[in-house]
Amino acid sequence: MDGKRKSHDDDDVYITVGTSANLFASLPDTTWEHVASFANPPDVYSLSLSSIHFFHEVATNKPPSSSKKSSSSNTAAKKSNNGRRSKRLAAAAAATAASEKNDASSSDDKQVLATSLLRTSLLSSLGNVLEKSKSGITLDVAMKMGELAEGSVLIAGSTLVAAVLGRDFDSPDVDVYCSAKAAPEVRTWLVEQADCMFVGINDGYIDFVDNRLLYAVDTKIHHVESWGAFAENHEYWLGEEADYRQRTIQWGKGAPNYASWKWTETMSFPLLGLDATNRVYDIKPKPGGHLPFDFHGTGEIDLIIGQVGLSASDLLDGFDLEICKASFDGKKFHIPDPHLTFTAKTKMEPNRQAVVGSYTTHYREPEGYLERKLDPIEFSRLASSTISAVRRDVPNSPFYRLLRVADWLPDRYNPNADIFDLQGTFQDPLVKLKHGAPIQFHNWCCKLVLRLRKYQKRGIEVVDAPTIADDFRINMFSLMW
Repeated sequence: MDGKRKSHDDDDVYITVGTSANLFASLPDTTWEHVASFANPPDVYSLSLSSIHFFHEVATNKPPSSSKKSSSSNTAAKKSNNGRRSKRLAAAAAATAASEKNDASSSDDKQVLATSLLRTSLLSSLGNVLEKSKSGITLDVAMKMGELAEGSVLIAGSTLVAAVLGRDFDSPDVDVYCSAKAAPEVRTWLVEQADCMFVGINDGYIDFVDNRLLYAVDTKIHHVESWGAFAENHEYWLGEEADYRQRTIQWGKGAPNYASWKWTETMSFPLLGLDATNRVYDIKPKPGGHLPFDFHGTGEIDLIIGQVGLSASDLLDGFDLEICKASFDGKKFHIPDPHLTFTAKTKMEPNRQAVVGSYTTHYREPEGYLERKLDPIEFSRLASSTISAVRRDVPNSPFYRLLRVADWLPDRYNPNADIFDLQGTFQDPLVKLKHGAPIQFHNWCCKLVLRLRKYQKRGIEVVDAPTIADDFRINMFSLMW
C-alpha cells in the first residue's frame, strides 16, 4: 500500500499545476499578447514553459482568439490533464517549446500560443535595439527583408543577441548577412527603405592586418561593406540636405572604381586564388536604383557578403559562439538552442574552442612587447612556435589549410635585402604568405579570445569556454615595421 500512496508533496504539485493552468486560462490570449509586448523574451520563454495552457493553437494571421469555444475546450483538456499526467505534460511542454521557438512563423498556418507570445516579445525587443543603434534600420525596415527571396538576407550577431536577451549592449552595430546573388537588391533595400548610404569596404572585419592575407583562415565571407544612415552623415555636412543627397548619388557612380581599386591594391592575392576581376562582387544596386556613397562617411551597419553559391544562413556557420547565430530574416526568428540562449548561456564551436584552449596554453607574450618594436620575422617565428604546439594538441582542426600551404613554400626571406628589392622582403608575395600566414593565424586566435571575453563581460556564460587565466595577455601582430 505504501508504494501506491501519493505523498503530500505530489498533491501539492497537482494542485499547483491545476490552479496555475486555470489562472492563466482566465485571461484572454489577447491580454497575454499585450503582456508579451512589454516583457523581455527570456521572461516570456519561462512563462510559456510554466503551464500547458500556452500550448493550445492560435491563428497567426490575426490576434489569438479568446472565443468561448476555445475556452471551453481548453478547460476540458485541462481537467483531463491535471493531476496524474502533469509531470509528463511538463516534459512535453519543454520539448515542444524547444522546437516551436526555433521558427516563429508569420504564415497563415496555426501555431501554439507560446510561439506567438515569444514572437511578439522578440519583435518588440528587436525594435528597441534597432532604434538605439541609429543605423537607419527600424523594425518596419527589418520586416521588409521578408519581401526578398528566402535565404537571401538576415540580421544576426550582437544585435540579435541583445534583442533575444532584452539587454542593452551599448548600441551594437547592425550586422546584415546576404548572399552574393542578392547583394544588389539588399543594397537597394538599405537605400530605399532605411535611407542609408554606402561608406566603404570594411576590410578589417575578417582580416586583421594585411588584406591580401584575408584567407589565412578560411571563411565563407567574401567581403564586408560599411553602410550608414543618411541622417547621421548629413549632420557633418555644412550644406543643405538636398545638395548633400544629390552629391552622394553622384559620388556613388564612382563606387565601382573605388571597389576595383580596393580589390586590386589591398585584397588581390593571386597566390591564394583571389580574383580581383570577379564582376559578381561589383558594388552596385539593383537595376535602376541609386547607390549613394560618401568615402568620408561613417556607419553602424556591416553588410556581410557571402561567397558565390552560399545563402545568408550559411554564413552563420562561421560564428564561434552559438548564441551569435540567433537571426531574423524579416519573417522568422531562428533561436539556436533556446534553453541555453534564453538563460544567457551558450556553447562555443568545438573546433574553435579546442584551438583557442591550446593557443592560450602555449602562447606567452614577449616581455616588453609593447615598448620595443619587433619586426615581422620575429612575430612570425613566435607565432609559428605556438602554432606548432597547437597543431600537436589539435591535429585535425579545419583551420590549417593555408598554414600547410605556407609550410610548403620556399623561404625567400633575406634579412640583408634592400627594402626596395622585389624579392626577399615582405614586399615579396612569397615571403608575405610564408611568414604572414602564421601572423594572421595568431591574430585570428587573438580575436577569438577578445570576443570570448567581450561576451563574458556582457554576462553571457560560455558553458564550455576554455580556461584562460585572468592575467593572460595577447595582442595582434603587424606585418609592417
